[in-house]
Amino acid sequence: MLARPSKRATLARPGSALVIDGFLRSGNTFSVAAFIVANGPEHHIGRHLHGAPHLLRAARLGIPAVLLVRRPADAVASYLVRRPSLTAGDAVLEYLDFYETAWRARSHFVVGLFDDVVSDFGGVIRSVNARFGTAFEPYQPTPENERAAFLLVEEMNRRECRGNVVESHVGRPSAERERDKGRVREQLATAQVRVLLCRADELYARYEALRRAAPATG
Repeated sequence: MLARPSKRATLARPGSALVIDGFLRSGNTFSVAAFIVANGPEHHIGRHLHGAPHLLRAARLGIPAVLLVRRPADAVASYLVRRPSLTAGDAVLEYLDFYETAWRARSHFVVGLFDDVVSDFGGVIRSVNARFGTAFEPYQPTPENERAAFLLVEEMNRRECRGNVVESHVGRPSAERERDKGRVREQLATAQVRVLLCRADELYARYEALRRAAPATG
């Protein structure tokens, strides 16, 4: 796959330890930060391409992978706050394209549902270890680790946004972004967008079932 020059450093490559990727606003940055906090910075992680071909690439290269999936209305609302010039319909179509394409590689990744990522990312890593025979250290959500993870999230945002933490972009909870979501959710209420969201909800349910069918990790 082709990647913009700014993304080549995070493109999966032979020797990458793991790929963590998903639609924008689906816990991408927190997942990467939590993995680094638990396992150190020496592993190369394929991340932040936000395109299904990245998961297909991981499958071809035999790299363990986590596909992050968030409920469509929540992911799209947060995405629209980040990209206010985008229409709601186009945002949902992007969501559908991403996860319909990624479905082809479903036997080659672990599903990380957003609710699981934010509540028990260590469980997601245990699923990776069980699925791929890896020995990554599961993230422990201690107060110290949470602080370290969110500091790293803000640092990654500064690198992306010319030294500033931008609330519409940063991958951590934001009261300002929550207020803006109330405004953009009105855009999801049109008949055309509701039809698309129904398709997206059905697709999300398939991923949710795939996650629930994975063996328990204890």
